[in-house]
Parts: sequence; C-alpha cells; structure tokens
Amino acid sequence: MALSYTRLLCRRNLGVNGFRGFYTSKNLAVSTSNTALEKVAVHENHDEKNMRLKRPMSPHLTIYQVQITTLLSISHRATGIILSGYAATIGLSTLFMPGGMPCMIEAVHALCLPAVAIAVGKIALAFPVAFHFCNGIRHLAWDLGVFLSIKDVYTTGYAMVLAAAALSVVLAIL
Repeated sequence: MALSYTRLLCRRNLGVNGFRGFYTSKNLAVSTSNTALEKVAVHENHDEKNMRLKRPMSPHLTIYQVQITTLLSISHRATGIILSGYAATIGLSTLFMPGGMPCMIEAVHALCLPAVAIAVGKIALAFPVAFHFCNGIRHLAWDLGVFLSIKDVYTTGYAMVLAAAALSVVLAIL
C-alpha cells in the first residue's frame, strides 16, 4: 500500500503522468455542460449575492429563543474550565507559596472580611463544583439511556440546577 502511494507521489512530481501502467484503466474524458455564466457585479457584497441567488436568510441570534438545554450545555463546559482554573491556581499557589495551603487560609483570615462576604465567596467557589458534579450525573444517566425524552431533559435540567444550588450551599457550610 505504501509503495502505491509512493509511486503516485513520484509520478505527480516527476511529470510522468503520460505513462500509463499495465494494470490501470484507460483515461476517461468527462464532459461538462456549457452554461452561460451570469455577469457578476465587481463590488457585490455577501448579502447582495445571496439576494441575487435567491438564497434564504438564516435566522439571527436576536430572534432565536435560547433554550435551557443550550444554557446548561454551555454552562457545563464553562464550569469545567473554571474547575481547571481552580486546580491550576491552587496547585501553583501551593507550589510557590512557602507555607502552602495553611498560609493561603491565614491570608484570607488576615483580610478581616465580614461573615456574609466569606459565605458568598464560599458559595461562589462551591457552585461550579456542584453544578459540574450534578450535570455530570445527568449526563451519565443519558449514557445509560434514561431521561432522553424532551420532557425528561427539561425536567432533569431544572432539577439539576436546584440540586446544584442546594449542594453548593451545603459545601459552603462545611
């Protein structure tokens, strides 16, 4: 097989296409239709060309109603990226910070933040973990062939968001 490709490449590059091998078919001529080409304006833009060719316009995002399935899919990818950022930040900071993780915790305590700010910060840090976890379980259920009807997809989507919110509050309390 490799020899066939090598021979083909060599024939193209050496200009010996006129020589036919013993086991190849005859050269076939393909006829094309001679249609008159339309005159195209020199400065025709994309929209004018589509109108001239009577192509339909595709719907724009401003008239597209965003569905929860779209939002959850994009959010699942975004939380995965955020979790990767968490891992890189915590890993690099523990690597380069002399005291490690206890030093990071002491730095947060040294800021003397109010309890509400710390609670909101904990929930903000915990929500991507909870969301990605709950949506991952939802995807595993889909892989098992469960909850694949449209009604079930929407129901599990709303239930997953509520479960992620509750789980993030529980994680913030810990």
